[in-house]
Amino acid sequence: MARDLRPKPGGPPAPQRAEANDREDPLDPVDNEPSDLDDLTHAEFVEIYRDASANIRFAKEQMWRTVLYFSLGAVASTGYGVISNWSDPQLSKYLLVIVWLCSVISVLIILSLQWWQGAEHQKINFVTDKWSSFATAARRRKSKLMSDMQRYGMLAAMVLYLELVTIAVTRIFTVHF
Repeated sequence: MARDLRPKPGGPPAPQRAEANDREDPLDPVDNEPSDLDDLTHAEFVEIYRDASANIRFAKEQMWRTVLYFSLGAVASTGYGVISNWSDPQLSKYLLVIVWLCSVISVLIILSLQWWQGAEHQKINFVTDKWSSFATAARRRKSKLMSDMQRYGMLAAMVLYLELVTIAVTRIFTVHF
């Protein structure tokens, strides 16, 4: 079916869609208005877009790695206590302080990376607003509100996870002091 809708080279142009009420939908423009950018400026904007996208992917990866590394550290600290049968209470206190310190640092890293992603999203929005009407319509397909809810929901889940693990490790350690 999709093959039948595709225009064939040298054939008649594809039929235009009929609008239900002859009103132009801003999310689905009938006519593409090209950008006013010259080729060099457009190429620079594309490179800025690619760089910002790569930065966002990098920041997301670092957020997940931060959670993973903290989790491994918490498991290792608790595992050492279990293996050593909590024989050295002073070392257990030091390990607990290290877990808390790493927890706070991990939360700060995650918040910083989230802020960086927001700055990169603003850069992308600035660049793509200068592009054609089709590019602008394609970018507006996903609601900014939904994107923000998803992003900040994941941020809240990560921070909550880090703090719950910290509390659980603290409870395990304090029983053996």
